[in-house]
Amino acid sequence: MADLSQNPGGQDPVALFERHRAQLIRDRMTANILLAVLFFAFLAWSIWIANFTPERLAQGVPRIFEYFGTVMPSFSMDVLLDGRNAEGRFPPGSIGFWYNDFWKYITLIWETILMALTATLLGTGLAVILSFLAARNTTPHPVVGTFARRFLEFCRGVPEILFALVLVFWVGIGPLAGVLAITIHAAGALGKLFSEVVENASMRPVDGMKAVGGSWFEQMRYGILPQVMPNFTSYALWRFEINVRASAVVGFVGAGGIGAELSHVISFFSDDRVTAVLLLVVLLVTAIDLLSERARHALIGKEALK
Repeated sequence: MADLSQNPGGQDPVALFERHRAQLIRDRMTANILLAVLFFAFLAWSIWIANFTPERLAQGVPRIFEYFGTVMPSFSMDVLLDGRNAEGRFPPGSIGFWYNDFWKYITLIWETILMALTATLLGTGLAVILSFLAARNTTPHPVVGTFARRFLEFCRGVPEILFALVLVFWVGIGPLAGVLAITIHAAGALGKLFSEVVENASMRPVDGMKAVGGSWFEQMRYGILPQVMPNFTSYALWRFEINVRASAVVGFVGAGGIGAELSHVISFFSDDRVTAVLLLVVLLVTAIDLLSERARHALIGKEALK
């Protein structure tokens, strides 16, 4: 970088500055062009390795519709709304025949909601504690803060389904393994978000508490927590939405919920039942998303969304 404080040869300082600025612009442009060339070169290489061609995509599109044709139920308009017959069964081609296990699905969906709710409450509680330990402005000791941050990284870095797979061998097949797996992952994800919120909080109330002899716990409880509580609650509601979807996934390894039934019908190639369960899962997630969104907006306040 040129030293503009010196003026060799009596040159115009403005001209020196403009030449230096033009050189910086050329250097930056050269670096951007080089990065762009490298990016497109690696992109072309990856396309060639993956055989990602328009012809291949065009050939695969009809297969999508073929798959949906196999998983959709076969309805018959003349018996579509018929009830049970004399034998207590729904006739094939009716909606009742498609959703013959409707109340079983509802029970499992309720179990899924309870799993997600329990995991969210437990994960949020752990995340609140760990966030104060992990935040750089509130940790009681740098070593404690480093350990807390690494622990949170481990918790959110391992997928829920892997935690569930391990916990199934520990606590057995059932919702408990799913709840524990989602709790661990939710604590890691929320702990990261909560610690960032804590680091952005004002330290003046903490200094006041410290000046009057307040303990570390009292400083966090009365100096930081009232500031960050709205954000904590908003993030917890957002995480509840994610945990509902996660509860449906961990069931594939025997961790309870509607995911266990979905895994069962997929294993037995009951394609129409797969669609029935998936439709209920989509409706559940949509309803939870809408309710959580309204709750977050009510918590934040309309003025914060403008």
